[in-house]
Amino acid sequence: MSSIETPNRWAGRPGSGGEIAYLTKPLTWIFLVTGFALSPLGDFLSVYALKGSVGGDFGARYSLFIRGIVIVGLLVAMTFRGKVHSSNLRIAFLVALAIAASTCSYTLGGMTRDEFVEEIIVILKVFSFFVYVAALCGLSDRQLSKLEPLIRAVLIIYALSIVAGAIFSIEMFRSYRGETHIRAGYKGIVYAQNETSALMMAGLAYGCLRVLRNGWNTADGLFVGILLTASFLVGTKGAMVGALGVIFAYSYARYGVLKATLRAATLVMLLIGVAFAVYLSVPSVQQAADLSINYFAYHHDRANEDQLLTILMSGRNLKFANVWNDLAQQNFVALLTGGYPTVRYPIEIDGPDLMLALGFPVFCLYLYDLGRQFIHRSSSPVVRFGKLFFFVLIIIAFTAGHVLTSAIVAPFLAVIAVVVKRSALSNNSALLMLGQNDGAN
Repeated sequence: MSSIETPNRWAGRPGSGGEIAYLTKPLTWIFLVTGFALSPLGDFLSVYALKGSVGGDFGARYSLFIRGIVIVGLLVAMTFRGKVHSSNLRIAFLVALAIAASTCSYTLGGMTRDEFVEEIIVILKVFSFFVYVAALCGLSDRQLSKLEPLIRAVLIIYALSIVAGAIFSIEMFRSYRGETHIRAGYKGIVYAQNETSALMMAGLAYGCLRVLRNGWNTADGLFVGILLTASFLVGTKGAMVGALGVIFAYSYARYGVLKATLRAATLVMLLIGVAFAVYLSVPSVQQAADLSINYFAYHHDRANEDQLLTILMSGRNLKFANVWNDLAQQNFVALLTGGYPTVRYPIEIDGPDLMLALGFPVFCLYLYDLGRQFIHRSSSPVVRFGKLFFFVLIIIAFTAGHVLTSAIVAPFLAVIAVVVKRSALSNNSALLMLGQNDGAN
């Protein structure tokens, strides 16, 4: 048995009380497989419903319904297995505090009933990451390795839907809908382009992790190439910055500072050269790029103050200023208690939005627990990548929205966290055994 596998010595022993746990253990595996396998279908149905006969945001609920069932199933299965650790109880306590804050706000008239429901959904989506981590940690190395081909296939489906949208100009796959199409980009089968950006970043990070563990091969090279291409086709600044951030994290995790800097700079120059060559040689790409160029030029010419920041933040700094003024009228109470109606006044930046929804103390504890999943003590390239990726993740989350609050991205971030954690445990165990052998000698 691997040193990082969790033994189940009680499983199936007659009279030991382990029969229920033995029966529910496969349920965790089934719900994980079902959740990953059905996620593209649920997202496609949501996008199709929104574009088709069902109007408004209410039509984009199929994916949330599927993921909700998976989360509930995982919680039930893990509860019956008895796999409830102190860290899990602490997370549950944070969830309860956040929900209590929103409940108080609703009771005092701070938000409507619909807003209250949406706020609770956001809170549950944020903390669903920890449910996936706990479920994946309960898998053996063999089970996790069997799950990984499905994970790669699902990510390829998401990426290829973006590529197909760009090639065939599929209307409902566009990142920026409307008759004018003022910006270019394709989000594929995901409802929001910011979620697509975060999903491509997580998928690319997972591909880089595989390369760090197994080295380059044709399959992983193709996988990384498709995810990288899709990232740049989304058309958002977050997707491009996130993709480059992941590449930089991979380079600095694998090579020394000087070598990594040279490789990263070379790659960036290569990507710019390829993009420029495609722009000059493919008329459809040139037209699409010109849409975005004209869009940013238009807003640049008409922005009065902080024009560069406004363009870079897509107006989120203005939303932040409006929310800040509203908070000032309330003596900034929501910063401490949480319960602010972020669904009514979204800044569209995960950091401030979560701080207002959860309250500063709960938000800090949430970030602490989130960081613990990616940051470990080990010198292996995989563990170094986990640390660097976490910083990239936080940078994107504090400059864009739908990263930490995305139910679509959460399971893939959990996979990355568990892979990094197991690599750290394996590496530390190997170093410990080496030290014991040296002491014996």
